[in-house]
Amino acid sequence: MTGADPAAIFGWGLRRYAALLAVFVVAGGILVPWLLTRGPAQYDAQAQVGPTAPLTFNNLDPLPVLGQSVFTNGAVAATIRSSANPPLPSSANVIPQRVELVTSQDNVVFVVVGHGATARQAARYANIAAATFTNELNKYAHSVGPFAVQKHATPPATPAAALGRGAAATAGVLAGLVAGVGVVVLLLTVRRPVLSPAAAFDATGAAGFGRLVLARSGKGVRGLPQLVRNVRENPSEALLVVGPRRVGAERRTLVAELSAILGPEGMTVIDQPSAAQMAARPESSLVLLVVPEGIAYASLRRQAEQYLDGHNCGVLLVRGHSRQFPQRLFPEQLRRTSSAAVGSTTS
Repeated sequence: MTGADPAAIFGWGLRRYAALLAVFVVAGGILVPWLLTRGPAQYDAQAQVGPTAPLTFNNLDPLPVLGQSVFTNGAVAATIRSSANPPLPSSANVIPQRVELVTSQDNVVFVVVGHGATARQAARYANIAAATFTNELNKYAHSVGPFAVQKHATPPATPAAALGRGAAATAGVLAGLVAGVGVVVLLLTVRRPVLSPAAAFDATGAAGFGRLVLARSGKGVRGLPQLVRNVRENPSEALLVVGPRRVGAERRTLVAELSAILGPEGMTVIDQPSAAQMAARPESSLVLLVVPEGIAYASLRRQAEQYLDGHNCGVLLVRGHSRQFPQRLFPEQLRRTSSAAVGSTTS
C-alpha cells in the first residue's frame, strides 16, 4: 500500500467491502443471541469467608491482592479437580470456570462463587473452594489475622441470569463489526489497492496521469483538465489508450473525447491497439494505461507488464462505474477553454 495514506486506504476498503462488513454485523447480531439461548443453563452459588478477629493492619488496600494471590495459588483448583466425579484432569481450567473469588476494596469479607450445571453442584463447588481458601488464608494468620467460612453456599432456586436479548444483540453486532473490520484489513493487506498516481508509479514505474473521479449522479467528472494537460506535456504523434475490460466503457468514451480535442492538434488517439499496432507505433507515441481506482497492486503490475514497456507511458486511475460514466466527458465549454489555453501557450 505504498504511496497512499493508510486512513484513505481504510476508508476505501470500508466503501469497497461495505456489503461484506454488513454481513458480518448482521450475522453477529443474529448468531450471538442464538448461541446464548442455546447454551446450557448455569447456576451460581455464593459462600462468604471473613476474619474472626481484628486484622493486624489498618490499611485494607493489600487485602484484595492477598486474597486473589491465595485463591489462585493452586490449592483451591486442585481440591475442586479432585472433588469432581470423575476427577478433572490437571489441564482443566477451574478458575474462573467453576469457582471464582470476588473481592471489594473496602470490605474484609471475601465472596467465593461456585458455577455448576446444577444448583447442587454450584453450591458444592462454592463450599469446597471456600473451605480450602480459608485454610490457605490461615497460613498467614500470624501476620494478617484468622479467617473462617462465615456463610455456606446453598443451592440457588433459579439459574444465573443470562445476558438480556438487547444486550446480547448489541454484543453480537459489536463482535460482528470487529470481525468484519478485521477481515477488511486482511483483504486490504493482501490486495494492496492502488489509490493514487504516486502508488501507480510505485507499482509500474510509469508516470501517474492523474485520476478521473465520476460524480454519483453521473453528470460530473473531476480530473479531466489535469489529464489533458499531462497528455499535452508529452508531445506525441499518437496516444494509445489501453486497459482491462472492466473499464472498457470508460476507456472508449474517453478515447472518443480525446480524439475530438487532440485530433485537431495532430495527435492520433487509438483505443485498445492490437499487438501489431503496438509494435508499429511511432517512436514518439504515448501509451496510457487506464485502470480502475483501487486495482490490486499485483494486478496493476500484470497490466503494466502486458502494455507498458517503460518508454513514454503513463497510468490513469478511474473511479466509478460504466453505467455512471457520462456520454460527453468534455462539454463544449471545456473544449473551448482547452483550445484557448493551447492558443495562449503557443502564442
